[in-house]
Amino acid sequence: MPNALTAPNYNIFDPAIRADPYGVYGALREEAMVFQNPMLGMWMANGYDEVQQVLRDHAHLSSEWIGLGQLGEVLQAPTMLFSDPPTHERLRQVVAPMFTTRAVSTMTERIRLVTEELLGELRLGEPFDIVAQLAYPLPVIVIAEMLGVPPDDRDQFKEWSDAVIGFNGMADPENTERNRSVVEELVAYLRAQIVFRTEHPGDDLISRLIEANESGTVSEAELLAACVLLLVAGNETTTNLLANMVLAFTRFPEQYAILRGDRSLIANAVEEALRFDPPVQAVPRLATSEIEIDGVHIPAGHMVFAMNAGANRDPGVFENPDVFDIRRANASRNLSFGFGIHHCIGASLARLEARIMLELLLDRVESFTLAEPSTDLGYGPNFFLRGLTDLKVIAR
Repeated sequence: MPNALTAPNYNIFDPAIRADPYGVYGALREEAMVFQNPMLGMWMANGYDEVQQVLRDHAHLSSEWIGLGQLGEVLQAPTMLFSDPPTHERLRQVVAPMFTTRAVSTMTERIRLVTEELLGELRLGEPFDIVAQLAYPLPVIVIAEMLGVPPDDRDQFKEWSDAVIGFNGMADPENTERNRSVVEELVAYLRAQIVFRTEHPGDDLISRLIEANESGTVSEAELLAACVLLLVAGNETTTNLLANMVLAFTRFPEQYAILRGDRSLIANAVEEALRFDPPVQAVPRLATSEIEIDGVHIPAGHMVFAMNAGANRDPGVFENPDVFDIRRANASRNLSFGFGIHHCIGASLARLEARIMLELLLDRVESFTLAEPSTDLGYGPNFFLRGLTDLKVIAR
């Protein structure tokens, strides 16, 4: 393989490609697993093994390159998502105990109750917006309760989350300033919540972070940055997972019928949904020294995207990768929650919410169809996060 491969001039940020990027990922993979995008000036690792290499190599590839972009100007502190060892371990260990599979399992009945309440609005034969009425409010309510902030503020959380995600240096100046203003509102809100929890501690994430601050484990700025990350990441990726999963069932209705006949497949159906249309498309890294990936030499100082969405469609790992198959034997090998030390801390929680949602939908719904043409589906502006703006379905 050559030392440098230039990919076709695809703009992966183009809305037309973002609406259905998987054909592009496949075309690029046929050329090479690692290539440089001349339009964007960065490298992309698109194969399964190559993505794993990028995500585990902290000696040559840094997570700190992004510095949270313009958001970092407001927060002025690292987060566990965008930090390298040993900072990453120091920040992650503070909240990790509340996200273990065992800890998350204690929330099962609460998640079930919230989901049942939200599905109370579902009427067979009438349009139901999966995003607005289910996939968004469910994870927001759950993470808000874990943080210790009022879930009733969830409508405001949506505006704040959108601003944080849009505050990435790619928006036009007008939207950038608007996002900055909204993010500053979020920061002020969380500062007030931190003050309240300092005076009234509880069994929640903010109280745990306050304890870590008082013991000197995290700074005040890191405490605040962690709250922002947990609130936004705690709802955004799960919302995308839930909505993308329902969309997959509308496109492959026979799979929903199979699931109705065998509920033991629910957990694997969630894994296949993660593989087929992941909520996170790519993870950025910065080469801190020259690195070789699949025979391709990448110079120091260059940006590398680990295309986990592309890796999930690697035919060398997943047979017939463009088919949504809930009986796929190796669906759990998906890289949708990352790999290595930065594996998503909320993965167990997201999976639990998805499984419960499926269980309760199966109790109520025999089949789904889209209420509007699939060509009308809209996606959010952030390439890294693949999320529908709405998903109106008709349940039968």
